Amino acid sequence: MLKFPQTLEEMESLILAPPSLEERTLVFDVSFARTGGEKLLAEASIVQWLATWTQNLHGRVLIEPSTPDSASDTLKRISITLPGALLGMLDEQALIDIPRSALARYKDAFFKQQRSWPDLNVQDRASLLCLDNIPPTIGLPIQLYPVGHPNRVASREQFENLVDKLIRSVTAEENIRGAINDHRDRLTTILHELFKNNHDHARTAVDMRALPLSIRGPYARFYSPEELAYTAPSKKEDKEGNEIFPDLNQAERYASYFVREKVAPAKRMKAGDPPRFLGLLELSVFDTGPGFAATYLKNKFSGSSVQEQFDAVLGCFSTGRSSTSDPSRGYGLWKVLRDLRELKGFIRVRTNRIHVYRDFAWYTDMFMQSDIVAPEERMMDWRRGITQKISDDYGDMRGAHVTVLIPLGDNL
Repeated sequence: MLKFPQTLEEMESLILAPPSLEERTLVFDVSFARTGGEKLLAEASIVQWLATWTQNLHGRVLIEPSTPDSASDTLKRISITLPGALLGMLDEQALIDIPRSALARYKDAFFKQQRSWPDLNVQDRASLLCLDNIPPTIGLPIQLYPVGHPNRVASREQFENLVDKLIRSVTAEENIRGAINDHRDRLTTILHELFKNNHDHARTAVDMRALPLSIRGPYARFYSPEELAYTAPSKKEDKEGNEIFPDLNQAERYASYFVREKVAPAKRMKAGDPPRFLGLLELSVFDTGPGFAATYLKNKFSGSSVQEQFDAVLGCFSTGRSSTSDPSRGYGLWKVLRDLRELKGFIRVRTNRIHVYRDFAWYTDMFMQSDIVAPEERMMDWRRGITQKISDDYGDMRGAHVTVLIPLGDNL
């Protein structure tokens, strides 16, 4: 049996080179539900990964250690973090020794509890789950959909309130200052447009058939400087005196920009103080639908090259372009990039065989348009960075996951 993945790299490896079918059983340790994993971006990425593992690769999950609790109690106990909550959304074929009746009771209790979100306790992560495989009166959160209107996403004004609640539910009041207050309107626009796209394209297959599993939603998490310290370890050298650089992915390298010594942990601000880094805010929108490239290419998706999929992903975000009949729905990646540039933010997109990002801390002014002050609609390959050739060695991931990272602090 295999250990449940806890990093982006472990997830990617299992999708790209899965074991034989008889060996595709993962062990979910209940201790993981308590810690939730600490690696940057890993927790929310579990959504599309778990759907890919169980739906595309027909993998299964065993929850351990076994306890005298009923299956319903076990599911409730592990639901305190997103990976644990997701397991209860699967069907009985994907879970070992969890009967259908226990899953039905769990879903009913989970979505009733979700209606009261957020509670008064500030934690470091929060999410809202939509499950399209059950009646909308149960599976669609009232925070995202007006009551009685399952085909209409909450208004932008309601999303402004949602963004405020997400931020305040994952970080203490003293961390909400500086640029995050100045640009809250931009964060609302980004999250609202991403979720509208999620609603339009991720609830069904491209041919409008129902999906066997459709999970969608937003996620927020706050990472303190202490949690991110591993991205900027003390300098090490080999025997010849050459510096040994840490093995970081692109998101971790982005975080290291702020964790370095010259951007010290927060202290009370005084006139003339240097930048003070309070932490990173993650906002993600995830789904288990057909994916950006499949939605854009439609019947041309089968047999499409990685380059064609990459061009399709950019097409999904291009200015004024939309795959719906509503001409007002073309949002434009350049607007997202423009807002993230102002925030020194970061964006990651994982969908189908595409894995790309854009970093506005290390590369603030790269790919700028000459006629307007806005970034070009360009993204960088997750492994190769700036390249003319997109990597073709990513596994086919179900759905779409878009993450933005925003630094919190002063004078960043």
